[in-house]
Amino acid sequence: MDYKDIKDYKLASKDFIENEKQFHLGVIPTEQSNVLTRNLSATIAKDTAAGVAMILSADVKNTYEGKHVDIPTVAARAFKSKEFARLVDDCKRVIDENKRVVISSVGASGRMAIQLDAAWRYFWTNLANKIPAKREQFMYNANRVESFTTGGDRALVRSVENFEDYMTFGAEQVREAGIGVGDVLLGLSECGLSASINGSVIEADIRGCTTYYLFCNPKNILCEHLERVRKVFARPNIIKMPLFVGNMAVSGSTRMQVTTVELLVAGAAFELACQKWCDENLTEAEKEVAGIVALDINEYAKQFKAINKQLSSGKALKGLAAAVELEKSIYDNHGLVTYCTHDYLLDIMTDTTERQPTFTLPPFRKFNDKNAELSWAYVKDPLYPNEVAWQHVFRRPIKGLNWTKEDYIRLEAAPDIIANMPKVGSEEVEQYNIGNCDDESRYSRKPNVLVCMDINGSATPEVLAWFKEEVKKFEKGVLIRMGEISKGKKYENEILIPVKLTRTSNELMTHLMVKLAFNVLSTATMAKMGRVWSNWMIQVLPTNKKLIDRSTRIIANIAGIPYEQANLEFFKSAYERSSKDEYRESYVVETLKRLGKDPKEDIK
Repeated sequence: MDYKDIKDYKLASKDFIENEKQFHLGVIPTEQSNVLTRNLSATIAKDTAAGVAMILSADVKNTYEGKHVDIPTVAARAFKSKEFARLVDDCKRVIDENKRVVISSVGASGRMAIQLDAAWRYFWTNLANKIPAKREQFMYNANRVESFTTGGDRALVRSVENFEDYMTFGAEQVREAGIGVGDVLLGLSECGLSASINGSVIEADIRGCTTYYLFCNPKNILCEHLERVRKVFARPNIIKMPLFVGNMAVSGSTRMQVTTVELLVAGAAFELACQKWCDENLTEAEKEVAGIVALDINEYAKQFKAINKQLSSGKALKGLAAAVELEKSIYDNHGLVTYCTHDYLLDIMTDTTERQPTFTLPPFRKFNDKNAELSWAYVKDPLYPNEVAWQHVFRRPIKGLNWTKEDYIRLEAAPDIIANMPKVGSEEVEQYNIGNCDDESRYSRKPNVLVCMDINGSATPEVLAWFKEEVKKFEKGVLIRMGEISKGKKYENEILIPVKLTRTSNELMTHLMVKLAFNVLSTATMAKMGRVWSNWMIQVLPTNKKLIDRSTRIIANIAGIPYEQANLEFFKSAYERSSKDEYRESYVVETLKRLGKDPKEDIK
């Protein structure tokens, strides 16, 4: 939080109540409780599988004001729109005209931007190996898409506090990207709440970019209550794409349904653009080698629904529940989980880093830092050393922010940011060692488990050889096999999550499957541990003003007190806690306990 420059908690609360009304977001549907999951904490405490299925139901059963707003319905509607058709054409056009598509977002959607970028690059670089004669063209195509997230690439591994509160920061990153007329900016706005993304799309429009704004709340509510959103809608050249999918499975956790629909819609646009280019530029023999580039446009929503259905029932549901119970058993005893995967490292990393702000968990720890708390979950690449592993995560050079004190002053940052400039340069990322070197910290305390991910057979003999050697240092090893699973066992201790899906150029359906599974795995584990009350994420870490408001509303709802009183009580907890106890529990839980509430009590 950037409120510590105000010395008294009562004055800090007064300032937030009176001067930050644009962050009072209780009227926003995605910040409200979802009726489908209202009994999540009570249900999952009794039956893990039932709780997992309840979380997944929000993807395909959400309604709002009597209308279906589930992900398949909303995505299918978007696919039929003229805005989507133009987006596909623009993504293909940038190849023909030597221009770029730049994806901009923040937080969970920012990590999604990096994933879309990497998936696009992976297809073209992989095609270069299959069809060597056109290698130069394919490598050129790979560089037509770029991404940035608020706070730079370091935000992938650890949230950058308060950056999303500034429109000026998003605008500055657009200027640094050097884009202009003919280029495309795709703004993934989560829910229209993050000021930095609104700043980036407005700056892109000013610079003459073809600018898209994907937003995930009703336009009328956003425009009525948020000035920063009104500024976006006031610009007629910005192409708006509504993707409202109702309330989140866990209140306010936009890493769930919001980022899922963004991945589905934007990912489909990228695949269809790849298909258009291949149809025009490859021979029939080359097309055969390229394989299935994209689905029929009418199939994307149907296949997503089919994946959700499979994860919600039968063997896949049983496997997900087993994975939840495995993690819970480790964390209940203050243990550590380490995932290893090569092909899907970015997918798993995205979920594990998002757990920090969502559930007030310790973030990833730098490799040479021996004092900070260890993250409960971590990821390792079994094939490559750290430097090369990071190259494979981004599939492009790492992009940090090298802003000076003068830059922060010019961008009107808060005094706390100016006085304590965050370390977000490109060199910061590689200090988190995700490579295949030995990391004693991951088995430094018991219990511990090394989990190898086998997604559509991605656990190759080389991956399994590293896993079987490395697991000797751990108390336990588990192989989680997900997606298309071949017959026979690869390891003595397996969890199976079988899902049938179609594999395409950017592996969109596979990425969606992994996203759904891991969002459920982490959320269900935290709910089963009592870190979710009803469907409120009571362990939220307030790294920005949006999350201060969310913390306040949770306190107000559970304690049954006015918003203003809840905010005062929140700041009291925040100001009176020692910094060394930051990850002890959330300010929300501490406040509720002080007010005589028990987050584990039955829902009235």
